Amino acid sequence: MPRHIYILRWIAVFPGALLFAVLAMFPIHWGVMLIQTFRGADDDAFITVDGKNPLALSAIPPDVLERFGYAFFTPFVLISAAAWIAPRFKFPAGIGLAILWGIFFGCAVTYIMSRGQPSGWQWLHFALTCLLAVAGVVSGLFRAHKFQKEFCDTHAV
Repeated sequence: MPRHIYILRWIAVFPGALLFAVLAMFPIHWGVMLIQTFRGADDDAFITVDGKNPLALSAIPPDVLERFGYAFFTPFVLISAAAWIAPRFKFPAGIGLAILWGIFFGCAVTYIMSRGQPSGWQWLHFALTCLLAVAGVVSGLFRAHKFQKEFCDTHAV
């Protein structure tokens, strides 16, 4: 790989990963809106898939479902895209983005908690959002490790 392409790819890791993460939000929103079309006319009445069991995801309010989707897929796509774009050292690039994401997420959680304590169901939503976010980071790191392993296998000396 020519040196200037190598340098440009390293420069593109962070902005490219951010772009992929933002672009991943659109299908999540569209998926949530599609899931909500399976909701019945009544809030308690659901359209059933097999005539017996209601479609469980349509019972979740759309803003909560969308927040959960963003919590998991945004860090997953961010870390995976960084590892995919990086020309070498794909797993360390994923770890670097995971650390940056963790700092941002920690600041966001601190800000949210300083504005007032969640009450009632907000605690459950907050805890599930945090769990899904950590699962997204871990899944993204597994994917980055896979990219690193494939790179090492194809570029073995």
